[in-house]
Amino acid sequence: MINTTNISNTAQVRSYNIALVKNALKAIPYGTKNTISKITSLSVATCNTLLNELADSGEILEVDIESSSGCVGRPAKAYRFNESHSHILCIYATTIGGHRKLTYAVVDLLGNIVETESLERKLVDYQEIEDLINMIVQKYTQIKAIGFGVPGVVNNDQEIDSCDIEALTGVPIVSRLSEQFNVDVVIDNDMNLIAYGFYQEESLEEEFSMALVSFFDNVCAGSGIIINGTIFHGSTNFAGEVSFLPFEMNCTDQIKLLSTREGVIQLVSKTLSSLIAIINPALIVLTGNPIQENMLSEMRKNCSRTIPEKHLPKIRYSSDIDHYYMQGLSALTLEYINNPFH
Repeated sequence: MINTTNISNTAQVRSYNIALVKNALKAIPYGTKNTISKITSLSVATCNTLLNELADSGEILEVDIESSSGCVGRPAKAYRFNESHSHILCIYATTIGGHRKLTYAVVDLLGNIVETESLERKLVDYQEIEDLINMIVQKYTQIKAIGFGVPGVVNNDQEIDSCDIEALTGVPIVSRLSEQFNVDVVIDNDMNLIAYGFYQEESLEEEFSMALVSFFDNVCAGSGIIINGTIFHGSTNFAGEVSFLPFEMNCTDQIKLLSTREGVIQLVSKTLSSLIAIINPALIVLTGNPIQENMLSEMRKNCSRTIPEKHLPKIRYSSDIDHYYMQGLSALTLEYINNPFH
């Protein structure tokens, strides 16, 4: 949804109206100026002007439609959204079990993946990322924006404060990529993006609140939090860093605890209880190789010792985080470029 509170001048009104027309065409197979006028509540004359401009730029395409009414005369012009007019490039970096990967997807303007690949690298640093992007933009010349996911904390200046991939810590990746490729760049934490991907994929209600929590071997636990359909970052983008909860043990000791079934259940149960008490989500999704689905009932039982049953959320397990990761990253990047006031 577009926030209209920022509209203050003629140029912004025009940008807003263009976004309305494009969003209307994204939702239907095709539409005439009269159809778009009804959907957007804009005048037919305004829709006609904007549709002609968008057709001239190639952002929408004119289509042939046969009149089903039997009326004599020339049929009205109809248009459809051109999802291939440009693309976005989504990339995320991972390190699991000592394996470092860069995974990318070229995505069209309707969110469909055109090309995707996961590449293992001995070193993942800024230069590797830039080299990969250079290779992709030679093939796809109409990249409109880049979305980047990172296993770490991104500060309010869009710099990587800390990262499981040490070579990326402290890198101002947004400003460097934006300057190098002259496109908008969106960045977020991996857990936020995976949680948002789950929220998008499940088509959950706008008021829905949930958390996704990951526990992997040799990596500190992390969480992505969705409140009322929006990623919750906190005041310094530190929200969801559950390994810093007062467990009276550091991250290394927490990882050791995950080596046994009893340790997994103990640590995860405490993490769940904290999240339930603080954000009261309707759903918590657990992921990570130390967790097994048959542990969930015992974890829920542990939570019920301190949290009243009526406040306990649904608890689910998912192993398909790569799918949700790319879904969340592409959705966030498309939302950014579709917002006329970003």
